[in-house]
Amino acid sequence: MISGTRNFIGIEFNKTFYQSDFDMTMRPQMRLGIAENLLIGIVAGIPVSRENERLSSFIRLIWEPKHK
Repeated sequence: MISGTRNFIGIEFNKTFYQSDFDMTMRPQMRLGIAENLLIGIVAGIPVSRENERLSSFIRLIWEPKHK
């Protein structure tokens, strides 16, 4: 988390094991607040080995209800 905000920067690791095969994709991501209850998540997908996947990216629209 970035101090004083709801924004964050992080990394996610997606791993797949199938028989003797191992695949992993690293997903660096950040979340940015654009309004009081609306955020945007920006994610890139970087495969460790390009055997089954290539570079990818996506954007998440995140709506958070007001907290009481």
